[in-house]
Amino acid sequence: MKTFRGGIHPPTFKHLTQNKPIKTASLPSRVIIPLNQHTGAPARPVVNIGDKVRAGTKIGEAKGKISASVHSSISGEVKDIKDLTIIIESDGRDEKEFLNDVQDINDLSPEELKEIIAAAGIVGLGGAAFPTALKLSPPQKVDCFILNAAECEPYLTADHRLMLEKPEEIIKGMELVMKALGVKKGYIGIEDNKRDAAKRMSHFCPLGVEIEILKTKYPQGGERELIETILNRKVPSGGLPYEVGVVVNNVATVFAIYEAVYLRKPLYERVITFSGDALRQAEDLKVRIGTPIKDLIKECKGFKQEPEQVIMGGPMMGLAQQSLEVPVVKGSCGILFLKAPQWAKRKNQLKKENPCLRCGKCVEACPVNLNPSLISLAVEKKKWDAAKELNIEDCIECGACEYICPAERRLMDMIKEGKER
Repeated sequence: MKTFRGGIHPPTFKHLTQNKPIKTASLPSRVIIPLNQHTGAPARPVVNIGDKVRAGTKIGEAKGKISASVHSSISGEVKDIKDLTIIIESDGRDEKEFLNDVQDINDLSPEELKEIIAAAGIVGLGGAAFPTALKLSPPQKVDCFILNAAECEPYLTADHRLMLEKPEEIIKGMELVMKALGVKKGYIGIEDNKRDAAKRMSHFCPLGVEIEILKTKYPQGGERELIETILNRKVPSGGLPYEVGVVVNNVATVFAIYEAVYLRKPLYERVITFSGDALRQAEDLKVRIGTPIKDLIKECKGFKQEPEQVIMGGPMMGLAQQSLEVPVVKGSCGILFLKAPQWAKRKNQLKKENPCLRCGKCVEACPVNLNPSLISLAVEKKKWDAAKELNIEDCIECGACEYICPAERRLMDMIKEGKER
């Protein structure tokens, strides 16, 4: 099986949800919808307090070139607009703004496809949340598309379940992306711990689309790692995938594109993995954007015990949350509720650091050929130019170096600090 240089093999914990069908969460009584849940400028509100909205009503207009529109996820009344957030109270009727009927898509041009994708507010749903229509408009010609089906973060299985339950729709979404890009060749990169999904997807693959079974290793789902593994092309330092002729999107994004084009459905709900050893019952839930995390815990039968950590995203690259009042957003691929400290000792909890051992384990693990120990030392000594010369900007912040470090050094904190300088 193909793979990339470096990487690590953390425990996956995917067994908690990978064999459970996706469950639709109850309709929330209230949603809190941020206008800045994407890379780029926050959306501009286009509703007022007291306005009536339906599921799919545009409530925020994309502002500027790098931005994305935002839509209501329920029907009801706008109760408040403050701090780049719109609060909507449900009327319980769940009325839809869109037709939800299959549309004729055969005559749509690439530009029309991208206009529909932009109007639906679709962004990258793997976590980066970059506006998808812009990503599908690279400044130079590309020759192939890669569907990122690796889902390499521990615990997360939302993409896996989508591939098992919606394989035809995902392939149709992939064909739309390839049409928008004007390419004839596509690849689906799936780690070998999801062979059942690869088999399901293979039944619907058209000519020109190949499935590549990849060795299970973190962070196989990184764009650079996928491109190098599948095509043996290396994205240059400081460069982007289109510079080597490739665009990459993940499974959930492509499924949202299918819904936007075929059903004219804006992005207002998505599948999210709710997992962790503090939960009574882990689930993959289809959730309305803006639902507070606390309202979704009951869908998992509550807590076994109070979690010591709540992480939005995966345990390696996710962000610790301070409150259960935080809403799920477009980029929320997982919410983890963790007891002590199998991940906490490596992430987000400050422990006493030891001096660097010069063991080289972080160098061996780094998938982009950096020296994290030297970069962190340069940042510690505030030698910003030295950190730049060590290509700090190429760090994908996967956390593999910190996970593997026997000295418990907070390498990611230091690297992130250096990148902000």
